[in-house]
Amino acid sequence: MAETGDPRLVDAMWRAIDLTRAYLAQDRAQVEACLTGLDADRLELVLAWLILNHDELFDRLGEPFMAMREIDAVAALAPLETELAITTAVRRVATKETGLLRAVEGLAPLGRIHTIATCTVVMLLGAFGRANALEQIDEDAVEYERKGYPRPYTII
Repeated sequence: MAETGDPRLVDAMWRAIDLTRAYLAQDRAQVEACLTGLDADRLELVLAWLILNHDELFDRLGEPFMAMREIDAVAALAPLETELAITTAVRRVATKETGLLRAVEGLAPLGRIHTIATCTVVMLLGAFGRANALEQIDEDAVEYERKGYPRPYTII
């Protein structure tokens, strides 16, 4: 997706990776900061990138087990106004009541973004553990920079 060199796509790619990393690092302030000030179009691009990342991980892992304990812990890092909706949606996916896209269809854009990120992080934690998942995310970031897509903003 970033192959086009479109700066909006590069920004979305980085925000998706930084949001995933913030959840893995259990950094609530960074979780909120990743999406602050984004308009609806930019949020949709971040959502699209998160879906691509989630689907690639799902394809790689198969259907991973998603522990309820992890779902609750990760969702607790989301903005307070979205936490309950995120927890409910991810639990519906984990119990195979519904698929991910159906679980998020009624949520506002921020809710969809945080739900997809939560699902991805829970899958990463279950498959690799926190330290290895963080290492993988950091390796992805280095690879994006190596390919010529530097982070277009500063992380505080």
